Amino acid sequence: MLPLALVQRSTPPADEAESTRVRLTFLALLVVTLFVLLFARLWFLQVMAGSEFAGLAEGNAVRTVSLEAPRGRILDRNGEAIVENRYAFVVGVQPSELPEEEDEAQAVLADLADLLGESVEDLEHSISSSRSSPLRPRPVAVDVPEDTVLYIWENQSTRYPGVYAELLPQREYPHGDVAAHTVGYLGEISAEELESERYEHYQPGDVIGWAGVERTYEDTLRGEEGLRRLEVNPRGDVLRQLDEVLPTPGADLRLTLDLDVQQATEEALREGIEEARRTPDERGIAPTLEAPGGGVVVIDADTGEVHALASYPTFQPEEFVGGVSQDYYSGLLDSENDFPLINRAIQSSYPPGSVYKIVTAYAALEEGFISPDATLPCPARWEWNEQVFTNWSNFDSGEITMAQSLVESCNTVYYELARRIWNAEESGDGDEEILTAAGEKWGFGATQGIDLPSERAGVVPGRTWKRQFWESARDGYCAQAAAAADGSYEQRLYEELCSEQGARWRGGDAVNMSTGQGDVQTTPLQVANSFAAVANGGTLHTPRVGLEAERRDGTVDEIDGPLLGELDMSDSTLSVLRNGLEGVTSRGTAESVFSDFPTTIAGKTGTAEFGKSRQPFAWFGGYNVAEHDDRRFAVVALVEEGGGGSQTAAPIVRRVFEELLGYEATEIEAGESTE
Repeated sequence: MLPLALVQRSTPPADEAESTRVRLTFLALLVVTLFVLLFARLWFLQVMAGSEFAGLAEGNAVRTVSLEAPRGRILDRNGEAIVENRYAFVVGVQPSELPEEEDEAQAVLADLADLLGESVEDLEHSISSSRSSPLRPRPVAVDVPEDTVLYIWENQSTRYPGVYAELLPQREYPHGDVAAHTVGYLGEISAEELESERYEHYQPGDVIGWAGVERTYEDTLRGEEGLRRLEVNPRGDVLRQLDEVLPTPGADLRLTLDLDVQQATEEALREGIEEARRTPDERGIAPTLEAPGGGVVVIDADTGEVHALASYPTFQPEEFVGGVSQDYYSGLLDSENDFPLINRAIQSSYPPGSVYKIVTAYAALEEGFISPDATLPCPARWEWNEQVFTNWSNFDSGEITMAQSLVESCNTVYYELARRIWNAEESGDGDEEILTAAGEKWGFGATQGIDLPSERAGVVPGRTWKRQFWESARDGYCAQAAAAADGSYEQRLYEELCSEQGARWRGGDAVNMSTGQGDVQTTPLQVANSFAAVANGGTLHTPRVGLEAERRDGTVDEIDGPLLGELDMSDSTLSVLRNGLEGVTSRGTAESVFSDFPTTIAGKTGTAEFGKSRQPFAWFGGYNVAEHDDRRFAVVALVEEGGGGSQTAAPIVRRVFEELLGYEATEIEAGESTE
């Protein structure tokens, strides 16, 4: 047992106890203060600035990127690719992710411009002119070298914030400009298009078809874009991928075009135009034929499937990949370059000249103004109401049948038929608009319904049409009458046009219409469909270039067009037309071109006047009489200011038939001038 004294000494003195209590109290106050400050800061961050920091945290932590879907390929009827996809490195800028300070943002753009070998001004123009989706960077360079892309990736967070380098699908054209007008090209969607119902699910900056089947079959070719969510740190470095929805590629579109026939047709058109430009102009308007452009249509007479559609001059759709340059696009719109973007096969209309005579012959035969075996005189000159109309030839052929009138392309026979029809209409003995109704039955004056954009309807004139046209043009006629010299021919002409007489359908109008002149306007496609109707016995098919769409799941959607119409044509009328067209190539106006052809081609030449200051437009339409591999083709060629149809257009059609029927290609040479 310890002594009492020792036990008492173990108790601390009073001053030491007090010191300990002070220290403990201070420590407790310090801890409480720290907790108060901590809770105050947490309250401020979570309550007072919670929404602001939550937004910043979300923006810094997660980035959503859209993944562009590859468009479907465009193939010919045999599966050969006309348009396909390749992947290219594209550099884009996301303006919202550039530094907030303007001088820092300008420094990034200057650095990027130097890296890409461009000016800062060009870079800024590319960014400002693009209407890309907020989820997609605005492209500034395509086909960027891989080492440049790697450099951007390595320095993105430090030197290139807001700059992206991605591998994106781009259109590729393995055959260059072949079928350019048919396949079309791509471009950014416009503000007007975004407001339309068709593009209601599209975003600013989306690329769509601007022309050709790229536009017609936009819904088929376009895929569904994907999305990728990335976790990034405040510097913009990607930490990890959170999730991803892969894009769905578009369906492949198989066309009715035959790539070999298309290439041969384009080559024939180009060579024919070049030959025309070396051919002397017999009318003396210029030393040689101008031949600035033309078009060719190759159509299956029994189905309406288009095997080739050529237009010259043409363009390079590759230039539109990644955005067409202003210089190239301006050149395409320059009249001195003859407007290469226009598809002359369907988007331009012309006076058809004598290829239209099959319509007048049909109307006269079917309405009983002449019988199949009857004859009419074919003089060099023909008069009506003291006005003289001439034939293309100074030779008087005497009495000829309707079939022979096609063989010789005798204008004066058709003038006489037009007079008979006009007199019957004026007297009320026949239908009011016989020639007009016939043209409309054959599909003229209206679009054919081909699955390509911006098809022209052309014009089939008549009494109703002329009054409507006069009402729209009357003010101009009156102004020209007031400006003309007193007593001049121009004053008398425009005063009459200004008066009610200007709306009258005259006999001269019918005469001009009978030979495809005057106000008649047609497209090469319409003429091709009319010759196809003669070949197949009177059926007008809706022409089409789309054959089928093959989706990624293997399903195939066939593309078919409705029947355009059936001609109510007797066997005797059809026989007259066929016999006449076969005679054109064997002993008529196209004999110099087709007389030695291995098989019979039926056809018709046309030489259309288009104003006194312009050279005639050359036409030829034809079809193969015997079926080839169970197919009959109608082929039509048109060359603007190409002279006579037998001179320029017929040799082009011959070359196309050589390709279609498997014969050796012959050299294109100007034919004998007939019409």
